[in-house]
Amino acid sequence: MARKKQKPPFSPAVMLVAVLIILVLGVFGVQVPDNIQEMFGLHTQQQTKPSTTKPVSSTNTGPKELGAATFLSDELADSKKGWIDYHTLDSLSRATGADALLKPAMVNTGTSANKDIRPPGFVSGLEPTLHSRGHLIGRQLGGSGDDPRNLTTLYQTPVNTPYMTKYENQVRQALDNGETIRYRVIPVYEGTALLCKQIDIEAKGLNKHTTVDFRVTILNER
Repeated sequence: MARKKQKPPFSPAVMLVAVLIILVLGVFGVQVPDNIQEMFGLHTQQQTKPSTTKPVSSTNTGPKELGAATFLSDELADSKKGWIDYHTLDSLSRATGADALLKPAMVNTGTSANKDIRPPGFVSGLEPTLHSRGHLIGRQLGGSGDDPRNLTTLYQTPVNTPYMTKYENQVRQALDNGETIRYRVIPVYEGTALLCKQIDIEAKGLNKHTTVDFRVTILNER
């Protein structure tokens, strides 16, 4: 006995209309259930596209805030004019620190890092090193970018920005408000390593109701 040919569940006209409706809905971002798509032979398995986002990895745990600044009483002496004292370079030509008495008039009197100066350990500002000629006393605080004693090799991200910038901006805001700030930045090296292990920063406002009084350590790591 001949087997009867199975008729399709829908007429060709109905199927054509249904297919057109499904396609139009797809154009407008309406998701049609898989079982309906399968019914009309339209369901195809979606392919998962590989992610093009590079995973972010960093060993830097961020700034470590250590409480109030530790300046001695005689280190907090005020003067009419502000000043910056860059410590001498060591035997490896590494910057060793800087002290300052910052006044509002010093804001934005500094200079950008001189491209002709290569602090010890500096390779390139591009990948894979992403080094920066890091100011100890920031340019916006009056620090020189033309004095090797004020430049040390830092990782631009996240050390120079945003970590150091965060605390420099706090000091800048206080200066903009008319405060006087005692400031110190010390790069800490391990042995003969050319790149410092960390940057120690402390700042204290001399005004009675100062908004600045901190001591912080920032690891020089990516």
